[in-house]
Amino acid sequence: MMHNIEEQTKQKRASAVPDEIFGFTDINGAKRITGLSISAIYKMTARNELPFYKPSGKLLFKISELIEWIERSRN
Repeated sequence: MMHNIEEQTKQKRASAVPDEIFGFTDINGAKRITGLSISAIYKMTARNELPFYKPSGKLLFKISELIEWIERSRN
C-alpha cells in the first residue's frame, strides 16, 4: 500500500508544472486559479493589479498570493 502512495505522489509531481511544487505557477496556472483570461492577466500585471514575479523574464505567480488576491476581492 505504501508503495502505491509513493508511486501516485511521483506521478502527480511529474505531471505538475515544476514550479507548482515550490508554490509558484505560470500564466496557465494563474488562469486556472483566477478564472481570468490570459489577456486579462497580462493587462493586470502590466498595471500591477495582480501579484506576480518575473525572474529572467518569465511571468510567475505565487499560488498563495493569487488565493489571497481572490479572497480580498470578495464583495
